[in-house]
Amino acid sequence: MPNLTLRKKLVTMLSNLSANKLKRLNELKDTSKELGRDDIIWHLLLCSMSTMGNSRGYEGLIENQDNYNQVSYESLFKHSSEQRHKILQGTLKAAKVRMPLQKALWLKENFEIIEKMGGIKKTRELAFAQKGMEAKIEFMKQFHGIGPKYARNIWMDIYHPDFYNNIAIDERIKKITGALDYHFDNYSDHEKFYLDIAKEANLQGWELDRLLYQFNDEFIKKLLKVKNSPK
Repeated sequence: MPNLTLRKKLVTMLSNLSANKLKRLNELKDTSKELGRDDIIWHLLLCSMSTMGNSRGYEGLIENQDNYNQVSYESLFKHSSEQRHKILQGTLKAAKVRMPLQKALWLKENFEIIEKMGGIKKTRELAFAQKGMEAKIEFMKQFHGIGPKYARNIWMDIYHPDFYNNIAIDERIKKITGALDYHFDNYSDHEKFYLDIAKEANLQGWELDRLLYQFNDEFIKKLLKVKNSPK
């Protein structure tokens, strides 16, 4: 049975955010500065591959400057397709990215897709020219390894205006749903549930999404404390 008391508790927590949570939200919104990067699509593909299955790969691939420089678009452009593949394999392994061989193949193929589109600048133009949220999601789904979830999350990662009122339902958010004793049979109902909560807490859907991801353990701990407290 859905627990309305827990839902109310979550709304209350979200309506009274601590200074560190507000600070973190602002830091995440600052990624919108990257919207102007010529290589933004390639960068976002690298970020997606680094976190897919296990977020620790982000530290090893994106935050490690030496590894990142190895697989930057500019660097890989200088090599043949076969050499690119080898570089991607070696770098993803070194960065401890999950499924490095599969992701290296996907990235090699995605590099070739970008080249067929006319290069990295042209690909950026095409991506940002897509009208509306659904079109932008469909554009990203043409890249290997990018399904509906990551196609949506890619745009949310850069705080794109078309995605201010979105929730990317992932495993961490599903844990919150479970702690609330709710269950949903489809994505749209699940997302609407959280969008309604965001509205009650005077937050964007994007803000709620990022908060539940960044502070997942803390929210779950507090909800379980209420659930397990003596009646």
